[in-house]
Amino acid sequence: MQEGMDLKRTILAVVLSMAVLLVYQKYFAPHPPQKRAQQAGEQPAEPAQQGPTAALAVPERAPSPVASTPTAATVPVRTARLEGARLEVDLSNRGGVVVLARVKDYTDRPGKGGRPVELLAASSGLDLAGATRLVDANQGGDAVYETVEAGPDRATYRWVSPAGVAVEKTYRLSPDGYSLALDVRVTNGSDRALRDRLGVGLVQDYSAVEDKYTFFGPAYLQDGELEEVKIKKLKEGVSVDANVSWVALLEKYFLVAAIPRDGARGGLRLASHRGLEKVVEAELLGPVFDLNPGASVAYTYELYLGPKRSDALAALGSDFSKVVDYGFFDPLAKPLLWFLNTIYGFVGNYGVAIVVLTTLIKLVFWPLSARSFRSMQKMKELQPKMERLKERYANDKERLNMEVMQLYKTHKVNPLGGCLPMVVQIPFFFALYKILLSSIELRHAPFVFWITDLSAKDPYYVTPLLMGASMFLQQKLTPSTGPNAAQMKMMMYGMPVVFTFLFLNFPSGLVVYWLVNNLLSIAQQAMMLREPKTA
Repeated sequence: MQEGMDLKRTILAVVLSMAVLLVYQKYFAPHPPQKRAQQAGEQPAEPAQQGPTAALAVPERAPSPVASTPTAATVPVRTARLEGARLEVDLSNRGGVVVLARVKDYTDRPGKGGRPVELLAASSGLDLAGATRLVDANQGGDAVYETVEAGPDRATYRWVSPAGVAVEKTYRLSPDGYSLALDVRVTNGSDRALRDRLGVGLVQDYSAVEDKYTFFGPAYLQDGELEEVKIKKLKEGVSVDANVSWVALLEKYFLVAAIPRDGARGGLRLASHRGLEKVVEAELLGPVFDLNPGASVAYTYELYLGPKRSDALAALGSDFSKVVDYGFFDPLAKPLLWFLNTIYGFVGNYGVAIVVLTTLIKLVFWPLSARSFRSMQKMKELQPKMERLKERYANDKERLNMEVMQLYKTHKVNPLGGCLPMVVQIPFFFALYKILLSSIELRHAPFVFWITDLSAKDPYYVTPLLMGASMFLQQKLTPSTGPNAAQMKMMMYGMPVVFTFLFLNFPSGLVVYWLVNNLLSIAQQAMMLREPKTA
């Protein structure tokens, strides 16, 4: 039997699988052909650190995501600004839409010279939030609205179709949040019955987004289930009939979203905007209404224009916190993120919080890790006896198996004892990997000395090199068994080189976690090696 060899192969397979996954994500996963010149919320020199689009690739103003209607030449095009403690938005009466949003408590770069992050850019020429139309009549989308009211935190727009159907839109800015309420009232001023439905749209341009590690694109919640739609699937469009709780257009750290309130919930339409492959259009479709002459119907929507921060998202209700999803590890990742934020509340530094959290997790799994190491050490100590058994019973496999099992029983060794404890810990490692890779809490968060942004790579590559060295030392201390142990050891010595290369451009917060975990493992292995041998 080759249980010792099988054990090492199992461990090596886990490590190699992680390496293959990281190599594929970094070098072979599909990525956009264009590269953003400068992304709001990130430094141009730092790849994979994008926030929402600041300058969108549309050369001149295009109509809103819904069809145009004739505009009144007598109504001039104007903009109005609403300002709260955390959010500032610019509105245009052409369509009565949001054309710019500034998140005031997040800056486009670390340090004092940063400017507020711009989620939507007026220069893009796109009506990016709040575009409204009568769907069946296909009217109202790009009409020039009359400005009825324009205050510091509230604005109202009104448009009347040639047939006499009036659409009135009122925006109300949250004084201390990232949301913008949108009240829409449709009044049938014509002389005939009106049957239609309301559409409220969002548009986002992803043509220059380059992020191979986190999802970006449209997501929506239907019947309590989150659906993320890859942009490449939007060429033919996606339609959802009913029960859509909200729709969001996601990037790494920020998002724009629309949440229907007060009976406005209905269906959803997703498509590429005007045939542009990387420009996504999302339109919430309200319920069908019937209005007699003089009757009206009103709906309320909430537009969220801000960070992917768990407390801000949860405050919106409608299961909106599900918009941040860590995939298979989500049930474990979110409690770990909460724990990380709790530790930060005490220490005031996310780098220190990562060190503390990594240490606490290592302490929890200390007994399992110790059992794994002891089992591997015992397997190594039994290797000479196993080799003698293989020589003695080389022609009798059945007897060899019996003798090997008796050897395990006599020395109380479980051949899987070195692997199973590691398997239990792997979900925690991957969950931490996910949150440290894409959580906004680490964006522009300083640690010590030269590490001024835990979401960006180490500018001097100090931590990746230290991480690689720690991996090398850890492999050197790991017991090796089996007839080909020397070859396997050489392969495992190559893993630190591979991981060092992969981690060079990873967020420094993730590298700090991996480095600290390796150092703690080395300390534990050194302690275990001092224990007296049992064989």
